[in-house]
Amino acid sequence: MTQAQYLNGLNIVEIGSRISVAVCASLLAEAGAQVFFIEPPEGRGQNGRKWASRGLYAAGKSSVVADSGNAGDRALVSALIAAADVVLISSDVGGAGWGELVAEHGETTIICDFTAFGQTGPMAGKPFGDALVQAMAGVAHTTGFADGPPVTLRVPLLEYSTGTYGASAIIAALMRRDQTGTVERIDMALYDSGVNALATFLPAHFGGKAPMRVGNQHAMCAPWNAYQASDGWVLLCSASNPPWERLCNVMGTPEYATDPRFSELDSRMENRDAVNEIVQNWIGQHSVEEATRLLMAADVACGPILRMEDGVNDANLRHRKMIRHVPDGIGEMRLPGAVLKARRGDGCVAGEIPVANSGHQQAAAFVETVTKTGKQGQSGGADLPLKGIRVLEIGQYTTAPLSTKHLSTLGAEVIKIEPPKGDAARDWLPKNDGLSIFFVMSNAGKTSISLDLKSGEGQRIFTQLLESADIFMENLKPGSIARCGFDADRIAEINPELIYCEISGFGADSAYEERPAFDTVVQAMAGLMSANAADGVPLKSGVSACDFMGGEIGLFFVLAALHNRARSGLGDYLDLSMQDIAVWMTASLWAADTDTQTPNQVLECADGYLCIDSPEPALAGGDMRNMTRAGAILELVKSGIMAAPVQTIAEMLEHGQTDARALMQMHEGPDGQLWPLLGSPMKFTSLQPDIAEVVGWPQKVDAAMRAKLKIGR
Repeated sequence: MTQAQYLNGLNIVEIGSRISVAVCASLLAEAGAQVFFIEPPEGRGQNGRKWASRGLYAAGKSSVVADSGNAGDRALVSALIAAADVVLISSDVGGAGWGELVAEHGETTIICDFTAFGQTGPMAGKPFGDALVQAMAGVAHTTGFADGPPVTLRVPLLEYSTGTYGASAIIAALMRRDQTGTVERIDMALYDSGVNALATFLPAHFGGKAPMRVGNQHAMCAPWNAYQASDGWVLLCSASNPPWERLCNVMGTPEYATDPRFSELDSRMENRDAVNEIVQNWIGQHSVEEATRLLMAADVACGPILRMEDGVNDANLRHRKMIRHVPDGIGEMRLPGAVLKARRGDGCVAGEIPVANSGHQQAAAFVETVTKTGKQGQSGGADLPLKGIRVLEIGQYTTAPLSTKHLSTLGAEVIKIEPPKGDAARDWLPKNDGLSIFFVMSNAGKTSISLDLKSGEGQRIFTQLLESADIFMENLKPGSIARCGFDADRIAEINPELIYCEISGFGADSAYEERPAFDTVVQAMAGLMSANAADGVPLKSGVSACDFMGGEIGLFFVLAALHNRARSGLGDYLDLSMQDIAVWMTASLWAADTDTQTPNQVLECADGYLCIDSPEPALAGGDMRNMTRAGAILELVKSGIMAAPVQTIAEMLEHGQTDARALMQMHEGPDGQLWPLLGSPMKFTSLQPDIAEVVGWPQKVDAAMRAKLKIGR
């Protein structure tokens, strides 16, 4: 199989100790970049963070062992930084002794710094880990059962999210460097990614309610839950009326589809307990296999809740080669496969784990080559790197809309194509003047048009739009666009230079052909829910982890493909699977000893909960139910234990760190009202992602719109 080389010729130096640094570098390597993996001498500083999974995060990179106190090693690393395009650091954690060396090259090399809170705000510099930032950002508050405590996720979700956003920010900075000669410094924060992950919870706050934990349910949809079958657990999701009607039919209770208590989404939310009881009674009479088979036949999104170790037997993960066994010098190590599946080649993955310092000679040779040839650059160009790029989106809910929203902030023109009835997310509550707050937050900066792709006129207009576009992203059920006459081959015929990215639950090339999926189904079938089980019950992340990570991964690989097209003139077709992405995220837990890991580092206080960074929270914190969170944190700090309050959504929005990072902004809409929009998690020294206008109702493609879109009749 040919491997993708989107970033061939790009050279990265990885120094920081955070997992986000390693994740960013691994994505860049998968897209074809050369990564020099700087690691300390054996036994020095290799505890925790990415070093706890050294094999996973070193795979596909060139290992260079370097001691910051050794003059020869410092000279080599200095030369590598000077010669490289990008250097990755984590200034708040690890990298001791390298900071001054990195700073010396900030005018010629793009520096991307991954920290807990970024370089600004009252929390800047605090070296919090993933769980503590989950607490501060409001993410932990959303995870757990309604009658239980908050739960911190075992998967380092914010490290992975920040590393992925960082990879996209790097491509944007490279484009800006090529266009203008400007060398950016990138400031990435776990906190910023955490706040951006709350898109399904923030609307309730702005609608006047206090978002709370909902267990395995959804904040805006019902039925959506984990249900116990006779021999295991089944996850079921219904986001609109049609799947609810099909579910009622398969359960043998069609009368519930028209029952006023359940016929509409808002009424089902008001009567959610009754809805759950109805579904549980039916699923409880069946085995996992029977229930999923019947539900899938009725086109209802569902899936069995798998353990992480079950992945090797999952038909789709085998089909997509997402679990590999790679030599590590002692035996074999289980690693995830390539997340990128593309027509021009899958992502680059390592055939073995590099031996420590095995890349030393390669690094020395690289330095000599670049020193002789020098770097090439241009001047002039647009302020925003994607100015002049046209993006088409046929997206629904979160995934593709998130990708294209960020493309818009980087300067792209985004045209959102909705069916005549509109994106289903327009129905999600709460609403402001008839518009869904969630929909507006997810689709800022786009031009929305209404198009019937089943009609001849709609297909003609879509063809013209494809001819004019640079990128096309969609996250419909696989086969939906093809049934309208636009499969990947036909789209490539229309526009060979187009980058077409399809994001779905299980991939277009899948053992589960045309299977519908939502975020929680994918969490269930990738081991995420089992990894986060509480009291024996599988538990999803409160935030839609697979949805937004699917959007982030799509954003990165589309930008990488665009970067490649600037050199090659070639478009591509990308087939991304949310299940692949979720399994890729769980890899850091595959070798973990689950018997010795604390599942929930949260303690109850008089005024809420706090999260502590200790392997044995009960022993470290004791009973703090009569203490305030602030008082308890002061006591813990005296013992050398880092702790943070588990902030509610309201507390997070009022915190000075949120304001300092411009993470929640109010923008005027076409109706004159102010709408809440999330600020970009990608921060640069001079490049300012544009949080653009509020999207309104979809417009018909009349003569005026044709002129605006610059397409013929």
